[in-house]
Amino acid sequence: MKLRFPRLVALSVALSALMITPAQAEEHTELGEHMEMIGKTFRNLRRDARDPANNAACADLVAKMLAGAKDSLSLKPAWTADQPADKQAEFVDGYMKEMKVFIGLLTDLEKAFRSGDNTGAGELIEKLRDQQKLSHKLYKKPDED
Repeated sequence: MKLRFPRLVALSVALSALMITPAQAEEHTELGEHMEMIGKTFRNLRRDARDPANNAACADLVAKMLAGAKDSLSLKPAWTADQPADKQAEFVDGYMKEMKVFIGLLTDLEKAFRSGDNTGAGELIEKLRDQQKLSHKLYKKPDED
């Protein structure tokens, strides 16, 4: 009896780890993948940007984010389908406008790092954070917690 219970618990834990609910599978989108990469890269960038010796590496991180942002420009947010039919085009246009602002800020940030302008880079990082928060509030589907 002693041997069965630990095996049963181990099997239950292993099987529960493999389960994916339909909601989890539905949330996985190409745009979500790009945004996840941009978010992780941005966290690394903010940490590394404090040291001017990291400017070249930071410029490379920004270039990676920029490529992901440009790829995201051709995609629609998953939340589009939840918008009223007559407002979806306006919703997507707003998203595109915000992505273009984001791309512009990233382009300026890459130039700042490549030219050694750390003060300007710091200001642009703050603008990116503010723009990201606003855009997510408007175009990212709220979490269902």
